[in-house]
Amino acid sequence: MWIIIVIVGLIFGLFAFSQIIYPLVSAWPRAKKLEREGKLKQSIPITTFIIAPIVWGTLLAASIWIVNSSFVEYSKLYYIVLGFIFVVVIAQIPKQNRDLEADFKDSWKKYLKEE
Repeated sequence: MWIIIVIVGLIFGLFAFSQIIYPLVSAWPRAKKLEREGKLKQSIPITTFIIAPIVWGTLLAASIWIVNSSFVEYSKLYYIVLGFIFVVVIAQIPKQNRDLEADFKDSWKKYLKEE
């Protein structure tokens, strides 16, 4: 059973922390920078950066609650796995990633001015 908890924690943690952290510490500041530089047709609504972290934060909290209530003996392991994935996701933020760049441009293209 512990291997299932580890795999679920790794996969779910990666998706959850990516959807929580990247919009808040990467996409939102980048949009604000582009807005200051006058490279946006109009401001990107703040709610677009907040909704995904709220949803995924709720799902992450629910997963922690499920593990704590149903699999008490594995809760410490689940926390360790989530902590590891959190560090991995945080470590990726400063790296320049072309996929993130392309994803940002694709997601917000209706707000970006043509270059």
